[in-house]
Amino acid sequence: MIDLASPFLKALLKHSTSPIIIFKVKPILVVVEHNDAYQALIERVGGKLKLYDIDIIPNLLSDVEKNILIKTVHKVSELKTKSTLIIHPIYSNSPNVKWELEFSPVLQNDRPVEYLVCSLREIPMDENDLEHILFELSESEARFRGFFEQAPLGMCVLKGPELITEYANDNILKIWGKSRKEVIGLPLEEARPEFEKQQALVKRVKDIFKNQQPLTLNELKLSTAVSDGYFIALYEPLKNDKNEVTRILVIIKDITEQVNFKKELLKAKDILKIAMDASEMGSWNIDLENKQILLSERAQHIYELENNRLGIEEAKSLISPEDSRHLTSGIKRALHHRNAFNIEYQINLNGISAKRKWLRTAGKAYYNEEGKAVYIAGAVLDITEHKQDEIRKNDFIGMVSHELKTPLTSLSAYVQLLQFKFKETDNEFPTQILDKINVQLKRMSLMIDGFLNVSLLESGKILLNKTNFNLVDLIKTIAEENRMVLPSHFIQVIGPEEMMLHADMDKIGNVVNNLIGNAAKYSKKESLIAIKCDIQKGYLVVSVEDEGIGIKEDNIPKLFDRFYRVESSDTKTIAGFGVGLYICAEIIQRHGGKIWAESKLGQGSTFYFSLPIPNDHLMP
Repeated sequence: MIDLASPFLKALLKHSTSPIIIFKVKPILVVVEHNDAYQALIERVGGKLKLYDIDIIPNLLSDVEKNILIKTVHKVSELKTKSTLIIHPIYSNSPNVKWELEFSPVLQNDRPVEYLVCSLREIPMDENDLEHILFELSESEARFRGFFEQAPLGMCVLKGPELITEYANDNILKIWGKSRKEVIGLPLEEARPEFEKQQALVKRVKDIFKNQQPLTLNELKLSTAVSDGYFIALYEPLKNDKNEVTRILVIIKDITEQVNFKKELLKAKDILKIAMDASEMGSWNIDLENKQILLSERAQHIYELENNRLGIEEAKSLISPEDSRHLTSGIKRALHHRNAFNIEYQINLNGISAKRKWLRTAGKAYYNEEGKAVYIAGAVLDITEHKQDEIRKNDFIGMVSHELKTPLTSLSAYVQLLQFKFKETDNEFPTQILDKINVQLKRMSLMIDGFLNVSLLESGKILLNKTNFNLVDLIKTIAEENRMVLPSHFIQVIGPEEMMLHADMDKIGNVVNNLIGNAAKYSKKESLIAIKCDIQKGYLVVSVEDEGIGIKEDNIPKLFDRFYRVESSDTKTIAGFGVGLYICAEIIQRHGGKIWAESKLGQGSTFYFSLPIPNDHLMP
């Protein structure tokens, strides 16, 4: 459908000197849009009607001509072709003229024609009617001046080789910083002394009178009394009836803002290039329609390719099989949600799996007006050295953690032996000391297990030993153990008696144990820790709620990052390395579940995790 509210359409209609009307085919000859020239014509002719009416045309015709007009409209709309018709508006205030109407259909693919554009021209009945011709000339002159003054650009007319300013509209006077008295009737160089320093430009303008060719200057830098700026200047020759150039129409558009913006953009691009070169990043661009990838010089070096262009399938062949699905699904997910992605993956150089690189790529898709993704742009960084350092660090942590377990296990055995011996005596002091030592040994064992689990998770060596078990029974057992270790808190389990789960019972137990330990660590003594179990939409949902110090809203998204700890005056004295929640998140995610937290500062926190219910235990 034609956009009648389009500013472009309204501008075209407004600046046309001929009367133009847009008719709707059904109901026939209803005017839906027109320009000022048509309105002026109708107001002048008026007909016998007392009130002005823009739909007046059929009412000014005889019945015969009205039928011809209607048939012409049907012909144009059905055949989708132009047609011209001359009619005589006998009931108008100008009965001595004829109107030449030219109809053009507005075509919209294969759809039926809904609108017609009609231009109207008045033809005197007597071609020698001087009065009418003079009237037309004066009207044309008025329309020209109106267009000239209302034009959104700076415009002036320069007469003769002396470039005398004959006309100048308000916009160009504003650009010059001049009044009409200061420029009209004066040569260009006299009215605007700044042109004395731009003789080369003045000569090119004067040459138009000889070569009769228009001149266009892009990003012309001019200094005026108002300011310095950049302009697009069009110099169009105007000829007389002898085909001689007598005047030059000058149209000027101020593009200072656009030029400055372009300069800033180029500056930003240079800064970005310097930053990417310093960080050894490469850039890439995927043309989704042609399925081609374009690499920057640095990206080409990272992939060790001879060509900076390659097909999507060729690029996929470089990705390690174990990471291909992960990378593809990550990009598809980003496309679906229209957000950015940041993914780590491995590539096999030249198809040799023994020679690998670790890369990190980040990017974003860009869409056309229909909402279809047309290309993806992003950056790539070689993180092989960083990954290898991380692997070596994790191996070291794993080795040290494993080695520490052996003496710790022996120490725990000796403590248990002493506890057994002292139970037979009446001396309570060593028994109390041994109980405290045992609690600290358990804490140290949990800490070492945490580092060992981090090492195994990072290296991909952690395996899930899944079995069927009752999650509620597991939670109750862990809650009872924690009541003995944490007698300062009230631990309560709320929910159904049975929630069957197919998962790694030890690792899910670690998650529950960790969440209870965190709840106790960050809440006051004598406070409640509530563990709630529920079934929601095919998932088992467990929450651990405390009455502790709470967490700021902006810290919540980072809680499950590795080694992250909330820094505040309340947490300075609380021990921890920030690995517990990271391990919990990894375990839950590897089970296909989700983990999240809700909290209000000073009012406590609630940590949730959900796990999918086995198919044979789904609730109705």
